[in-house]
Amino acid sequence: MSKPQNRRILLADDTPAIHEDFRKILLPAAADANLDDLESALFGTSARKSEVDFVLDSAYQGQEALAKLREALEAEAPYAMAFIDMRMPPGWDGVETIEQLWLEDPRLQIVICTAYADQSWVEVFERLDARDRLLVLKKPFDPIEVRQLASALTMKWQMTEDAAFKMNQLEQAVEERTRELSDANIIVQNSPTILYRLRGEPAFPLIYISHNITKFGHEPAALLANPNWADVLIDPADQPGVAAAMARVLEKDAEGASIEYRLCTGDGARRWVENRYVPVRDKDGRLIEVEGIVIDVTERKAAEEQLARLARTDGLTGLANRATLVERLHQAHAAARRGSVPFALHCLDLDHFKPVNDMFGHPGGDLLLREVALRLKNCTRETDVVARLGGDEFAVLQSEMADPAAAGALAAKIQQELARPYMIDGNQVHASASIGICPYTPGSESPEEMLAQADVALYRSKEQGRNQYHFHSEELDRDVRDRVALGEDLKKAIEREELELYYQPQVELSSGKIVGVEALLRWNHPKRGLLDAAAFVPIAERTGGIVVLGRWVLDQACRQMSAWREQGVAPPVVAINLSLGQLRQGSELIRDVTEGLAKWQLDPSVLEFDVTESTLAQMTWTHNDVLPKLRALGVRIAIDDFGTEYSSFEYLRTYRVNHLKIAQSMLKRAIDDPDSAATVRAIMNLAREARIGIIVEGLETQTQLAFLQSTGATTLAQGYYFSEAVMATEAGDFLRSGTMEQSERSKGGDHEAAA
Repeated sequence: MSKPQNRRILLADDTPAIHEDFRKILLPAAADANLDDLESALFGTSARKSEVDFVLDSAYQGQEALAKLREALEAEAPYAMAFIDMRMPPGWDGVETIEQLWLEDPRLQIVICTAYADQSWVEVFERLDARDRLLVLKKPFDPIEVRQLASALTMKWQMTEDAAFKMNQLEQAVEERTRELSDANIIVQNSPTILYRLRGEPAFPLIYISHNITKFGHEPAALLANPNWADVLIDPADQPGVAAAMARVLEKDAEGASIEYRLCTGDGARRWVENRYVPVRDKDGRLIEVEGIVIDVTERKAAEEQLARLARTDGLTGLANRATLVERLHQAHAAARRGSVPFALHCLDLDHFKPVNDMFGHPGGDLLLREVALRLKNCTRETDVVARLGGDEFAVLQSEMADPAAAGALAAKIQQELARPYMIDGNQVHASASIGICPYTPGSESPEEMLAQADVALYRSKEQGRNQYHFHSEELDRDVRDRVALGEDLKKAIEREELELYYQPQVELSSGKIVGVEALLRWNHPKRGLLDAAAFVPIAERTGGIVVLGRWVLDQACRQMSAWREQGVAPPVVAINLSLGQLRQGSELIRDVTEGLAKWQLDPSVLEFDVTESTLAQMTWTHNDVLPKLRALGVRIAIDDFGTEYSSFEYLRTYRVNHLKIAQSMLKRAIDDPDSAATVRAIMNLAREARIGIIVEGLETQTQLAFLQSTGATTLAQGYYFSEAVMATEAGDFLRSGTMEQSERSKGGDHEAAA
């Protein structure tokens, strides 16, 4: 397996202040002072970089730098890169220092930091003769460029080491192919690195890209001016995967993401690249920018494909063998550590295979194994790896396993498929499989550890009766089985009439008038009781059931509005939450909305669809135009949880949004935090100027109400201060009154109630 990531950096400069500046930029606890110009006019907060565990050592002369390098090598803790000042009187200058350092460690990546040099750059590069390991950073430098260079060059050092490791493995496995792959390490060293930055708001415009994109036949200025720059660079077949990687970056707690895709060159060719995204957020978690590092891995991919083409398959079944599985497991583990989608390892063992082998002999046993292999391939995707480990032992490396429940679902599918009867020499034979599962988690220590844990889980399955699957952790076992069972129940919930819509009033603060209701989904589960949407909607999204569920909600909300209209108590609008899965249906969603309005004879303006900021961002990135089409029908659009994801207001100018919904968490912070209070007031002021309405969610206390009234804005609110979500019959009662007063529940004081 590859070595741990090397983030060790050496700084050689004779000026103490420079050392202090580098520590502020590179060390995890340090604030980035030069990001102040990125502060948002709306939120007034400065950006903070996600932590990267750099180790920075200081030297003030070239001789001292050489001594530290030797100490590091002796301790088997080499530096990945060094920042070297050009002039360090009275000792060696930068060029001599670099020459001495490279004599000791030729792998060292170096950045020359200088305002000017005593020699011409042509002379410097001719003397050093190593441009693939040498970059120049002019003073005064940009802190973001320093950080990006540190990230890119330490990563390049690591890739070089990993390439060497892979070559050694290949040489051991297939000696006759050594010569063909002998230059892989040199090629990786020469791979150009591209740095870029995106503004952290939906559409994610490109605001910087390094000049060496020209090596791929593109001009930086042209890309910066093109709003569809991603379409120019990314192969169309890979764009869905890139969109999924961006979606991971947009998640609130994401530290980054990584993906490999084909980059389109200016001459129409394709190069495989690894793209690592790092989100830059402010102290409140709002996205300021996305930093990107692109590294050409074409030759590494070719080496991997060549490795896969070698004779590393199981001779009996044609599946991958153990060596191939281990290799791919190492690759998947390394990619997941860099931010790729997690994966899961399944270890399988056929139950009672020996009696079949004894009864029909080895030919019959071999026939059964080949049929098992075929069924396993039919259960899995092309991106998964199916392997025979030996005897009747098999394994599946499940790629893109975003949730452990998906691993449980695959295991159940495999068990069902393998349990079907087999025909051996005209006889019907029954077999089954025990399965052990180990999903990747951020705490997964190594590929070898995952193999061991999957084996432990497999033995648990065999000990507890066979023909079942288990995870390596009993806690995870219970959790996954619980969610899988809930997902199965959910498929039948609509036909069993277990679902119900509750309604929460939206109230105009200045008058107490009810101006709308939000429809909230509830499930009357026969065993678990009343469940909020948060308990089961994510399951529906993962299993694809969200479209059917969303269609039911839309129909029920329209039906209820029609009934209230006949009673003469209908509110002006009903708000319905839309998920990303529904929006991705595009024309199908438009058709459902159109047919629902016609069926219940409703005007489009009575519907308002709530979409979260993160969902809106993903729709914008993928150029999905369903929201403008919905707006063209005449329905309303509201942005839910506004202000919690992004630091900019500008992107809303491209959407005809009716309302911004301020999250309950922002309202709570505004009571005790002056900065948060200023943020809420700024949102209200800018919304008023843009003629966009405000709805405050989660209003609970008199103190919160007084704060909202102090803003002087005409604001709508919903929350326990007026009413929790109630059934349609009770909602009809307060609609008849037309106004809402403080609820009895909230009169007990400024307590914290659940939203």
